[in-house]
Amino acid sequence: MLSRLSLLAVAVVALAGCSMFSRHARDEAPATAATPAPVHQSLMKSLTGDIRYELPQAVPADAYLLVTLADVSRQDAQARTISKERIQPVGASPVDFLISYDPSELRDGVDFAINVRLQQGDKLLAINDTRTSVLGRSGENGPVSITLKAVP
Repeated sequence: MLSRLSLLAVAVVALAGCSMFSRHARDEAPATAATPAPVHQSLMKSLTGDIRYELPQAVPADAYLLVTLADVSRQDAQARTISKERIQPVGASPVDFLISYDPSELRDGVDFAINVRLQQGDKLLAINDTRTSVLGRSGENGPVSITLKAVP
């Protein structure tokens, strides 16, 4: 009877060990193209600045600012979005912003720009009408100042 109990105890310990090792191996498996590794917050960088605007009317309470960091290096193609940040509620001008991005998304020799839209739902209220180059080969690392023009 004692040998059966000992054998059972050894089997339970062995199975528990196999279970622990298989879970550990699964947790440390390298990422594949189908399952990319998560970006850790400590690897993220950010760009700061302020947004200035003058509107003929007061900013509606449900308005928001949409700040976009984009790869604008290809003139024959739509800009590739790197990161977006939505600011709501919109306060009085100027409004400070901080947009975070994954630096691995940036390629050398590429132009990047910050675009800002002031919107109320789908209605565009104001937009920056001049390019604000950042990062990359021709831009600043921040902080940057962006001026919006009202849309008629």
